[in-house]
Amino acid sequence: MRRLISVGLAVALLLAIAPAAMGVLRGVSRSQGAAASPGLTCTVEDAASCVAPEVVVFRMSDQANAHAETAPGSTYGKVVCCGPTGLGTSCSGTFDTVLWLSALDNAHAAEASQTGYATQVCLSAASGTVDCEYGSSCNTGAGYVCLATISGTTNAHVADCDGTNDYGTKVCCAAGAAPPVGGIAEMPSLAGTSPEEGAAPAEGTGWSAGGYAALAGGLAAAAFAIAVGVWYTRRRWVR
Repeated sequence: MRRLISVGLAVALLLAIAPAAMGVLRGVSRSQGAAASPGLTCTVEDAASCVAPEVVVFRMSDQANAHAETAPGSTYGKVVCCGPTGLGTSCSGTFDTVLWLSALDNAHAAEASQTGYATQVCLSAASGTVDCEYGSSCNTGAGYVCLATISGTTNAHVADCDGTNDYGTKVCCAAGAAPPVGGIAEMPSLAGTSPEEGAAPAEGTGWSAGGYAALAGGLAAAAFAIAVGVWYTRRRWVR
């Protein structure tokens, strides 16, 4: 009888400690599996207002019925400004074509699928994915935003997306992080705990010192409880 009681106490201690250890593991899982990816935002604004880490994708002579200019130019004072961080206008690596222009400045625009224009305008990202589409709206998928509107598929004028004097075709792009690969699978929620409990801090991808200490302490206590139970059982059995 005493042997059963001692084993039962050891098992009870282990079950009491298990939720805390699982909470630590669940927090680590969230930390390593999360990929913070603020959504793409783009506006047409004065060139002086577009500051790092935002990037100028291309320039416009006005907010409506406008000609276009490449980002490095200085002729036009309105710009298509996109953020947040990690974006660029490189036409290599992770990128997509926003428009083709007929010249470096004072240019007409064409969609990416059109031929005949030699000046390429691109949106790029340090990692993840970039995709640009055209349509009457930017509801083509999650994360797509309007950079500008154009009057046609080619030989087009450009305008902003503010709903006043816009053109019918919107230039829509999305940029974001790729789905995480590998990492630790998230532990299932335990009874009485919410998914948020035990979550790791938003920043960082490794265990904190507190996480290591909690897990190590829990496992050590469980091992000690089992060892005491076994010792006590063997002692009573020998007698």
